[in-house]
Order: sequence, then structure tokens, then C-alpha cells
Amino acid sequence: MNAFSVESRKEDKFKRRLQRIVTEEDLTLHRELIQRTAAELDIDLLTCAAALVYLSQPNLYPAHTQQPKLLVPLPQPHSRGPHANGKMVRYRLAVGSQHQVSRDDIQAVLVEESGVDKKRIGRIDIRDTHTLVELPDGMPADIFQLLTEASIGPHRLNIKRIKPNKFRQTRNNNQLDEENG
Repeated sequence: MNAFSVESRKEDKFKRRLQRIVTEEDLTLHRELIQRTAAELDIDLLTCAAALVYLSQPNLYPAHTQQPKLLVPLPQPHSRGPHANGKMVRYRLAVGSQHQVSRDDIQAVLVEESGVDKKRIGRIDIRDTHTLVELPDGMPADIFQLLTEASIGPHRLNIKRIKPNKFRQTRNNNQLDEENG
């Protein structure tokens, strides 16, 4: 699959989501907010809309994204991994090794469907009938719905959030305290 077809597919999905929201939701207050924001920032509505698309879908055009040039380097946080800065949530996907899925397949569909940065995807644990994956906390409901309906080959992800295991959480926190103490 070439980059153009992936971008085209992403655009089509984005347009379907927008159409659904426009037809099903009352956007009066949102429209007023956009008008006020554009006026206060002295930008036109199209630029405001483009910035909002970028905020919600930063990986819509991954080949065209550029890192902003910073005049002052940002301090590097001391972390244990790519997701240590934010809270991670564990999800269960209804695909596993018996469905012949790979880590790369799972990462690709998560990036394409949710727009999450590949570096922000935590541990991926592929088991026989399902996969456990850690993603950043705060996934919007519409993205969650897209991931529920997404598929790898003929197999739907049917993503479900897993409640944290209190015992495991306490044990992991105790281990961190011992390492840091």
C-alpha cells in the first residue's frame, strides 16, 4: 500500500467522522468558540479549522509533518521509557498470534486509526487469542469507537479497556520505591 492510498483512506475516514458529527451533534457553542478564538488570535476560520484538524489528527499526513524549530532546547525528562511522562492504560485487542498478527501490524493500525504517535505506544503483549497493549490515557470516545471497528485483515480489533490490577499496581509501585529509595 503506497503513501497516497493510506493518506486517501485516512482522509475518507476523517470526512465520514466529520459528517457524522455535523449531522448528529448540536455544534452551536462550538461554532461560537471557533469564531471567538479566530477573532482573538486574528486568524481566518480556515486556518483555525486546519489547526484544529492538526490538533486532533497530527499523524494524518505523517510524511509531511515537521518538528518545530526551537530556539531554546527543551529539557529532557528523566524517564524509564517512551511513555513514562504520561499515564498509560492497558487495552485488550481481539487479535492474537492465532490470527497471524505481528507487532508491526498492530502498531500500524493503532497509528493509522487513532493518530497516536508510534513512540507513545507502550508494551504490546501478543498472546494466542488476544493482545494486550498500553496506550496513553485519555483516548477520545470517537477514536475508541474507530479502534473497535478497525481490523487487521479479516479480524476486528474489538478493543476493550482493561481495569488495572490493584495487586500488580501496588507491587509495581513498591518496586519503583525500592529502586528510587
